[in-house]
Amino acid sequence: MNVLDQEVLDALQREEHCTTHLFEELWTGSLEPALDIAIGHNPHAEHSVQIIARIVEECLSEFPFREFLQLHNEVKYDEQAAKLRTEGNKMVDPKVKRLYEAVKLYNESITYTKPGSTERSLAYANRSVVCLQMHRYEECLANIRLAREANYPARLADKLDKREEQAKEELAKSNEKQKKKDDPKPELPLSFPGHENMPHVANCLQLQQNEQYGRHVVTTRRLKVGDVVMLDTPFVKTLHDPLRHVRCDFCHAERPFTLIPCEGCTWVMYCSAECLGKAYSQYHRYECGVMRDLWRVAGKCPMTAVRTVASAFGTFDDDPDALQAHLDALDEPQVNGFTMDWRTATPKDVYSTVHVLSTNQERRPFMQLVFMVYLAIIIHKLMLERTELGPRSRAKPSIGKLLFDLILRHVQVMRINRQFLSFYEHRPDRQRFQAKEYGTACYPLVSMFNHSCASNVRRLILRDGRCAMIVIRPIGPGEQLFDSYGLHHFSFERSHRQKGTFVMFNFECCCEACALNYPTLNQIVNQQSRAPMPMADAMELCSFEEALETHDPKLALEVKAKLQTDLNRRARRYPSGEMMLKMFNYDFSLFVAYQYTSESYKYWKYCNP
Repeated sequence: MNVLDQEVLDALQREEHCTTHLFEELWTGSLEPALDIAIGHNPHAEHSVQIIARIVEECLSEFPFREFLQLHNEVKYDEQAAKLRTEGNKMVDPKVKRLYEAVKLYNESITYTKPGSTERSLAYANRSVVCLQMHRYEECLANIRLAREANYPARLADKLDKREEQAKEELAKSNEKQKKKDDPKPELPLSFPGHENMPHVANCLQLQQNEQYGRHVVTTRRLKVGDVVMLDTPFVKTLHDPLRHVRCDFCHAERPFTLIPCEGCTWVMYCSAECLGKAYSQYHRYECGVMRDLWRVAGKCPMTAVRTVASAFGTFDDDPDALQAHLDALDEPQVNGFTMDWRTATPKDVYSTVHVLSTNQERRPFMQLVFMVYLAIIIHKLMLERTELGPRSRAKPSIGKLLFDLILRHVQVMRINRQFLSFYEHRPDRQRFQAKEYGTACYPLVSMFNHSCASNVRRLILRDGRCAMIVIRPIGPGEQLFDSYGLHHFSFERSHRQKGTFVMFNFECCCEACALNYPTLNQIVNQQSRAPMPMADAMELCSFEEALETHDPKLALEVKAKLQTDLNRRARRYPSGEMMLKMFNYDFSLFVAYQYTSESYKYWKYCNP
């Protein structure tokens, strides 16, 4: 194994998923020797997905990979539902009183129940008890209705009737409807008129292409810190495991007290029958049986890739032949999201902009390409075994081939083109709010931005799931807009960043931060301890931090305005300690002012510390 192979393997191991451990077993066992033999006979085999896939298939056929990965079909069973509901009841005990945790346990219990079962009705009824204790009377009544629809036991009906009567009385006395207004975050519009064909993109942005940068985004006018130049909508998004009993898997709304389950799997929940129906028709019917195992053994990016593939089939109205014909006719180099008319674009047009996103397949180290093929094969097997695509592929093999091709493409696309969705959550143990990931998404136009370790724009995920691109360093006319792919010089030293961009994104970074070896934020803080900044500047920074720690959007807007002025006026001082610390606080001000804040902080007053 050469040094590069070891670096790739190390990167895969850091992802800590069962599929990476299985790959290591296969690679050091039968896979690497078999590939060496194939390449010895045919030097072109190193670049042939067909040859690699054949050898991986042969190795997997001789290895008990299902047992190794502990793959199991989705099953709903009352024993697990009852166990989880009992755990939830323990959280409701007055001595424990962890009501929010109880709700999440009841929700997980509901996912294991069958329609019309006693266990489901009991879980809804238990959830109504928590709602009543937390003064959420409308949700309490909704759960009582759900319990009755699920055939709540007649012998317990009196308890439910009394709870309903109490909830109605309390609701009549309360001002709950007024209290339940949305989080009053300010709107964040574009700073300039939109393109005629792209109302969500500032008309000063252009997509250009050259040999050095490939496709890249430039501006035709001067941009200053604070300018909003894009508001992109995701083509696909997935919810991460810890939030699936809190948020709707379709719209991502935070609705822990009224979530309902998918009837086909134990993984996803929805805020309404409408969202459930939309998810099923648009993509979930093609992924329903694989979600739980796939998250456990593969993680975020493969999950998002599978949903992209499922969405592709749904977008073409469950007609694989139409999807294949569309892809055969697609002139990929000519697909340009910046010239497409988004006002009249169909879902098929939007999918085309995602389909042509870079895979970097030709740049990948050989071992990494083999891993991608191996991962696609495992996902392909699961989807054929557990979804409706299996019988159809057996009847018509071309559907199975199309499925594999799309999985392999989007596993690679999502590895380099996905963005993480985040929100702010209150941490009572730390008495502060903290950013937390809740999902993964792919934005067709945001994906056009190139990387810099000293980016001049940043992504900000809004509460409706759109991604705002905001200028954080002044940009001159004709200059390129650079995003950061999670490897900013604020957080990582140059050697770490360059290794990361090569192993994860398959390019060597030559940005200004790498060329000039910009310092990290920790290095700046250490420098400040040895050579403090002027007292007035230090006190100003402290006042900004104190204001932002309150998590008050109005105060955050005031801080944001002051910092924008300084960052624009003193841009040439970057990356001085003063400018880096102010940019750090500017980022924080954007989050507090515009990003979604979880309602969970409201629940802690009903719970024991």
